[in-house]
Amino acid sequence: MKLKKYKNLFLIILYALIIFLPINCFAKEPTDKFLSQIEIKEDGSIKVKELIKLNGEYNGLEREVNFRNVNNRLKTGTITDLEGNNTLYDGRSIKNLKVGSISNDKDLSFADFNKDINYFTLVDYASNGSSSKYTSTNYNDKIAIKAYNPSRLNEIFYIEYDITDVVVVHNDVAEFAWNILGDGYKENIGNFEVKVILPDSDNDYRVWLHGPLNGNITRTNNKEALGTFNFLGAYNAISVRMIFNKNLVPNATKYSNLTAKDEIIKIETNLADEANAKREAIKRDNMILIISSVIWTIASLSLAIAVYLRERKMKKTNFNMEYYRSFPAEYGPEVLEYLLDKNISEKSLSAIILNLIYKKVLKVETIKNKNKEDYKLILQEYDPNSLTETEKIALKLIVDEIGDSKQVVLSTIKKHCSDLSNANRFMDLYNDFLKEAKRLGKNEKFYAKTPSLVVISIIFCLLGSILTFISFSFDLTVLGIIIIIIMIALIIFIMTRRFYTKKGANDYAKWMAHKRFLEDFSRFNEKELPEVTLWDKYLVYATILGCADKLSKEMKIKITEFDNTTTTPYIGYDPFLTHYLISTNLYSSINQGVHSAVSSSRSSIAASSSSSGGGFGGGSIGGGGSFGGGGGGGRF
Repeated sequence: MKLKKYKNLFLIILYALIIFLPINCFAKEPTDKFLSQIEIKEDGSIKVKELIKLNGEYNGLEREVNFRNVNNRLKTGTITDLEGNNTLYDGRSIKNLKVGSISNDKDLSFADFNKDINYFTLVDYASNGSSSKYTSTNYNDKIAIKAYNPSRLNEIFYIEYDITDVVVVHNDVAEFAWNILGDGYKENIGNFEVKVILPDSDNDYRVWLHGPLNGNITRTNNKEALGTFNFLGAYNAISVRMIFNKNLVPNATKYSNLTAKDEIIKIETNLADEANAKREAIKRDNMILIISSVIWTIASLSLAIAVYLRERKMKKTNFNMEYYRSFPAEYGPEVLEYLLDKNISEKSLSAIILNLIYKKVLKVETIKNKNKEDYKLILQEYDPNSLTETEKIALKLIVDEIGDSKQVVLSTIKKHCSDLSNANRFMDLYNDFLKEAKRLGKNEKFYAKTPSLVVISIIFCLLGSILTFISFSFDLTVLGIIIIIIMIALIIFIMTRRFYTKKGANDYAKWMAHKRFLEDFSRFNEKELPEVTLWDKYLVYATILGCADKLSKEMKIKITEFDNTTTTPYIGYDPFLTHYLISTNLYSSINQGVHSAVSSSRSSIAASSSSSGGGFGGGSIGGGGSFGGGGGGGRF
């Protein structure tokens, strides 16, 4: 199977994973923290105080507070009312609404309810960007609040209100059952906490938390209970149910005429058993997912190792020399880059221009400027048949397109390609160059057909995306991230392996030995080095091999040594007249010029484009939102 056919598909899948999977789980949740403190009063009303800390950019906070649940059925006066979802648990009204803000602390806690509060002004209308203002709209079952205080002020929102006639007095106990949040809060909350405070101590009160199964509620003392969620997803309803001594609410006015304690405990026990069964099922599913992920990882790593071993096997050759002083082949530097990378880049164009200078097709003149040296490349007479197609295109690019068909000054390249029409012509020729260079590289038959093992390995690695989606759906965020990292790393590793033919492997080994020779150039004495007339050509290929800078420095030192040795045939050698690639920074100037031409052309073309038209405590129990109250909200 040919990997090339599937390469774009693999890339699309990888990009989709990166874009659409919730990688932003590294970021903070939109609502960083939500604290709700509920004080039960002796008259059966409750005083609610909320602190809401938002992350990111916003103009303010929207909050809806329900005192009735429009979905509740009419109460029947029978024991079935205790199951919830009826008007027995509705409040009567909302009073004493206050909205404000407090200063932002890094560690928000319930102690911050005692801070000085900047109370907002109630207005009929406010615009985005306004601060310390709020609007309030009354409905039959709720109030809708818009608190204006933009993110630039870096403050925490404060809301306070009373809800009347909440507590239900039964024949044996009093009951507080309330929706802290309805299913209308539209942001994820990083940390949600609710504290319920009784009017006085009760050693035997019971409390339950309803909502997602990752919540927990504890009796912190004989008067207070604390419910927590270390993460609360958007649109999740949260409810608290508490039964306590009815003597704590002597002035309450809502009576059920029901004996309720044992029935409520029975109802909540059944719900708790169902929730615990779900937790056990989730634990089993999580363990299966973790084991599957481990198996997938081991298998994927094994396949990647198998691909690597196949690559090594196909790279094996009888050539075993440490250094190779001669040029391993007669083809040009662009073909060498194709051998090394299976691709052609700007480096090949730079190297071919340098090769044209070495072949004396282009003559170099140094231009002395005040700030730095510039260079003029002058076209000489040459035999067209002596040049490859890529060299002809390179000449056309540098001399005809950018220059005046006779010469070109390197410093003019970037300016020339800043013009849109010039940029389009340049890129057309540059793309022709890339195509021709790749054609020459392919003609050498360096690469074998991609083994089927590679395609099978990549497809198997992509199965990790299924595990990733399952991990996030199970709230195993860390596991999902680990799978993504392993999957992408392995696919990149597998896709970048090179599988050579015998010729490709042999050429690759010789060029690597040649690279070692160039990198260790300074270690060789005069007799071990080739004649100096070839040194410029070494620099041409060193540009592709990535060691031109080091080689140039070492060559300059060597030539100076030769010139100062009375016994050497190089006496009187003037590198500044003969070997521009060695004696100057010309090769780096050409590299920079070619890069500037390509990047400037792309920028000019891109800029011209336009687009057309953002109990006693324990785990929480499912089924939040069964009682009165609730409400939602989020930023605007």
